Amino acid sequence: MKAIILCSWGATSSSLAKAVTDEAKKRNLDIEVDAGGTGEFKKKAANYSVALLEPQVRHLKKEVEAAASKFNIPVEIVDMQAFALMNGGKVLDQIINLAKDNGKL
Repeated sequence: MKAIILCSWGATSSSLAKAVTDEAKKRNLDIEVDAGGTGEFKKKAANYSVALLEPQVRHLKKEVEAAASKFNIPVEIVDMQAFALMNGGKVLDQIINLAKDNGKL
């Protein structure tokens, strides 16, 4: 499964995506997590099973959902506490639950 964490330009999402990827490796899960900006997501949406938006770009959720809906990709806001603490485990659980709830896992 492939997920993406989105922010404005991909800077903070890179750190969070690395923490989530490290946690997935520890758990022996075949989940790839990319980071990116909301603008570039529109071009690459078809590559992902789920998408998470960082809290600071929550105002772009409708725009991201419009691009994601073409490929039946669920979109959710990253848990604020998990984001603040860069808690890869909690965000990984969020990705897994979002995927399961939407038949992507």
